[in-house]
Amino acid sequence: MATHALGPGIDKRSIPRRFLMPGLFLLGTVIYGTIGYTLIIPRADLVDGLYWTVLTLGGVGYRDTTALGTAHEIFSISLVVLLFVSVALFIMVGTQLAASGDLSRRTRRRRVSKELDALHGHVIVCGYGRVGRASVLRLLDEGREFAVIDNDPRHEEELIDLGVPHIISAPEHESILRRVGIERASALICAVDSDAVNVYITLAGRSLCPGLTIVARAADSETIDVLKRAGADSVVSPYIVSGGQMAELAEQAHTPA
Repeated sequence: MATHALGPGIDKRSIPRRFLMPGLFLLGTVIYGTIGYTLIIPRADLVDGLYWTVLTLGGVGYRDTTALGTAHEIFSISLVVLLFVSVALFIMVGTQLAASGDLSRRTRRRRVSKELDALHGHVIVCGYGRVGRASVLRLLDEGREFAVIDNDPRHEEELIDLGVPHIISAPEHESILRRVGIERASALICAVDSDAVNVYITLAGRSLCPGLTIVARAADSETIDVLKRAGADSVVSPYIVSGGQMAELAEQAHTPA
């Protein structure tokens, strides 16, 4: 399942869900107080019961009323105890969120989402493996605007630390490419470790933005022609390039000065 810039441990609905139980407990406390006061106070209706409940929970007390007996006092004490339990639950959930870092991560992800929406004329890097990471470091050195799409949640913290706008998801999906603004981009780097996926990304990128410059990675030399037919402007094979460089260095070492 795709996770859009949210990482492995949290989705955008998980924080509200954590506060669901404290919220329901507080709502139950209000209902309990409203019905209880309606039954205890003579000639009281639900509005009166709610009014007394709010006074109790708000700490206002009953300075404008006459004491209504022991039952009333005991019930009020129980209501205040339930309020303290509700507050304790909210504090517990908030403390857990702060300790786990979920709130700070969600704040950073919101910032990343805004940065993605603001990108224009940028480079999109698909894949954050060895080749993709090298491309990212080069783009950072050059001060270029870019975004990264990678499907490995383990890379997210590093991308966040680098301040790189990113999405954790499968980069071959057109919806994900649109999310990083491929229609506004200037170039696309297909650096995924799978040649087949790079072909899919190239096809999708070319169909979404015909004028886009596409540079693709090919592990297999037979995939080079396939990527070019799919729409890649340039195809780089790291193994062929590095192998050629190694052979060249070896030849230079045996060439007489």
